[in-house]
Amino acid sequence: MRGKLFGIGVTVVVLIASACGSDAPEPRERTKTVTEKEENVVKPTEEMIIMAEIGGEEVEITMYDNPTSRDFIDQLPLELSFKDFGGFEKLSYPPKKLTTEGAPEGDTPSAGDFAYYAPWGDVTLYYKDESYAKGVVLMGRMEDGGIEKVAGMGEDEVVRLRNLEEPL
Repeated sequence: MRGKLFGIGVTVVVLIASACGSDAPEPRERTKTVTEKEENVVKPTEEMIIMAEIGGEEVEITMYDNPTSRDFIDQLPLELSFKDFGGFEKLSYPPKKLTTEGAPEGDTPSAGDFAYYAPWGDVTLYYKDESYAKGVVLMGRMEDGGIEKVAGMGEDEVVRLRNLEEPL
C-alpha cells in the first residue's frame, strides 16, 4: 500500500511540475531604477526655457517638465527680490505657493539648480551644493555663468524672470 501511495504521489508531483513549467511565463528582466532627478529631466523646448535678468545680464534657466515647474511658469513674468540664505542659496517668494503634486519627498540640490522649497513657499537659486533637504523640488537648471552671477548678487537684489519668447 505504501508503495502505491508513493508512486501516485510521485506521478502527481511530476504532472504538476511539467504543467507549470511549460506554461509559466518567462521571468521579467530587471530594469534600472531611475532617480527623481532623472525623472524630472527632459529635453528642453522653448516653452521650458525661462530667462532671469540678474544685475542687468540674462541667465537662461532650462526648466524641468514637472507640475511644480509648470505652475511657476504660469506666474511669469515676475520681479522677485532675492536674499542670501545660509551662504549657498538666494531665495525669494513668488506671489502664490506652487503645487508639489507628484514631487519627490525631497532632493539634494547642486550649484546651478533652481528649486522650490515647499515648507516655506520660496523659490531658490543655488550657487553652492547643498545636502539633501525634505521639501526641495527641483524645477530647473541655470546655464553657463548663472552660478557666478547668483553668487555675486547683492542683498535684496531684484531679479526679473520671464518666458524666453517674452520681450525684455
